[in-house]
Amino acid sequence: MQTRGWLLALTTLASVGTASADEKTERADALFTEGKALMDKDLPLACAKFEESLKFNSQAIGTLLNVALCDEKLGRYASAVAKFTEARDRANEQGMSVHLKAAEEHITALAGKVPHVTIKFGVPPLPETTIVIDEKLITFDAISNHPIDPGEHGITVSAPGHLPYKTRFQVSEGEAQDIAIPVLERSVTVKSSRRTIGKIVTATGVAAFGTGVVLGLVAKSRYDDAIARCRQIPSADDPMTMVYQCDPDDFEATGTAYTLGTVGTVVGGIGLVAVGVGAYLWLRGPKDESNRRVSVVPQVGPDSAGFVAVGRF
Repeated sequence: MQTRGWLLALTTLASVGTASADEKTERADALFTEGKALMDKDLPLACAKFEESLKFNSQAIGTLLNVALCDEKLGRYASAVAKFTEARDRANEQGMSVHLKAAEEHITALAGKVPHVTIKFGVPPLPETTIVIDEKLITFDAISNHPIDPGEHGITVSAPGHLPYKTRFQVSEGEAQDIAIPVLERSVTVKSSRRTIGKIVTATGVAAFGTGVVLGLVAKSRYDDAIARCRQIPSADDPMTMVYQCDPDDFEATGTAYTLGTVGTVVGGIGLVAVGVGAYLWLRGPKDESNRRVSVVPQVGPDSAGFVAVGRF
């Protein structure tokens, strides 16, 4: 009941400083009233109303204090202290003694509940290293004794040209925890050059030529088997010339063998061309491939994460 009374008192003070005909202010006041009515029934929903109200009227210190109180009640102690501190500073500037006192009391009460983490590097961090905790960029001047809400969090440390380090950690109320960051590994480099492509094409061509030869041998064997079952008879046009007379199955077998032989010839021919092209690329390609490479570099920032290809073929 004491907390609810504090909420109602600040409601009145917040409304006094923001009374106007402006639509956003009216909407903010309406949302604040809805949140106040929900405090005893549904705290998370009430807090959502207060947060939305603050978006419509960010100058309402009373609303800011109540959003901070919501964070406190929901166990988000670091977030609560950050908002109470902002409210305290703004109340001090505007001479709002009641709001100033309320903010200071809560900051003092929460001091021992806020967890802190310290991010430690075994070696000096690489240039342009970024640290992201829960999608929030952490500057290097804030990596020591950094306040954070209790619970589970994710951290990503990345640098250009290196694989990012990702891990999750759990902190409890009032805990101080160190997070050790290992040396970042270099990113995977994929090389591509004329000589490499030539080797691949040559090997493929050899395989294709071998396949063509095998198909040709199989076709010849099948053709010979079919012909062996056929009869030789004199030609009707020239009795001195002998021709083969085959039954329908053997005749179809000779046709199939002929088609297979044609396929083998085509495949073998393609293989020979591939061997020639591959050998040319292989033997004529420059041996110094240091400038012909593409690096797949992970990039992680506060707003995005992904991979970037850097280099040239």
